[in-house]
Amino acid sequence: MTSSLTTFSFAMKDRYNKASFVENLTLSESPLMAKITKDTDFAGDGTHIPLIFGNPQGVSGGLSRAQTVSATTGGNIRGAKFILRAGDYDGSVSIDDKILKESRNNMGAFLDNKAAEIDGLYTQMASDLATYLYGNSGNSIGRVAATPGGLVVTLTEPTQAMNFEVGMQLERNTVDGSDGTTAATAETYTVTAVDRENGTITVDINTNLVINNYLFRKGAYRGNTGNFVFHGLQDFLWPDNAPATIYSMVRTADPQRLAGCRVPAADIAGMSIEDRLQTLGTYMTGRYKGPGASDIYMNPEDWTSLQIALQARGTRPLKDDSTRFGFQSLEAVIGGVMVKIYPDRYCPKGLAFALRMKNWKLHSVKELIHPIEEDGLTILRGATANAYEYRLVSYPALCTNAPGFSGRVALAS
Repeated sequence: MTSSLTTFSFAMKDRYNKASFVENLTLSESPLMAKITKDTDFAGDGTHIPLIFGNPQGVSGGLSRAQTVSATTGGNIRGAKFILRAGDYDGSVSIDDKILKESRNNMGAFLDNKAAEIDGLYTQMASDLATYLYGNSGNSIGRVAATPGGLVVTLTEPTQAMNFEVGMQLERNTVDGSDGTTAATAETYTVTAVDRENGTITVDINTNLVINNYLFRKGAYRGNTGNFVFHGLQDFLWPDNAPATIYSMVRTADPQRLAGCRVPAADIAGMSIEDRLQTLGTYMTGRYKGPGASDIYMNPEDWTSLQIALQARGTRPLKDDSTRFGFQSLEAVIGGVMVKIYPDRYCPKGLAFALRMKNWKLHSVKELIHPIEEDGLTILRGATANAYEYRLVSYPALCTNAPGFSGRVALAS
């Protein structure tokens, strides 16, 4: 008789080898994750993504004067390159050996139970990656609004309560972890309750939790020795003219071309969401000399405010047919270009990203989320218990070959 482990392992392969099934678990709730081009043939550390940010400047009022411009003073194109390295993220589900054997006469029920857990693991990993996609490399998922007097922690942005689950273990730090210089802290907090309406979480201890602390899933804080997943949109599209170096590229020579388009706060003070998007789009196709965005992504609460404003002029949401998930979008002319505007719950409230999607790619080693099975074993023996594990991993790297063709704008002053 076939062993229960063999039966279970075969069933898992049969279930999760279907690409459409895994896509439903991982992409169906995030328009950006679904729409961005995937490259699953990433070769590892040191992959170069070149970009051109300036045309040859050997141009003048006469041929002799033009030829005096040398390569060092502008006679050739200006180029730079990102040197990508794959990050890593992982998760696992435990399968107890005793329970597996006890279930051998009712393997169907056991498979259904464990399949639900594994489905949830795929979904949770995808949710985390979608959150990090809009962030920076620090992997923060929330921030403390005030020093808690008890165990209830109020978040600075209520919508971020969606990033927390009961039973999740957290760590905290005074910085967001993206600069790669600060060590992790020692505390571990366990979430015991989540109030998503009021934007609060309850933890088992409040040791050292103070106002403005950043919160992280335990083990996800990057800092100086922590886990690097990838540089998200907020790293590529920097908020000011002093962008940090990422993937070995120094970006101060031309901050807009190398670190994305932005709008000075004074230029959009007091504006509506639509006016802020229009201003960003005009800057992108005007003073920043770009082709304009194809897609704009924002939090659903901001998107709804925009939808209500546009409804007065007869604009209605449309069903997007570029993926099989049927995402809703608004269409508007932004900066002289027709743009689709999507609600994405993983986008931070109060911030919009205007992207030229053909210039973005989410690289990964193998599929974005996949099981460890290079040795042919889908189910792995646990190292310290009489149990087995089903492990998922992700080795991702987000990148663009034209940061200056995309941008960001704050939606509130």
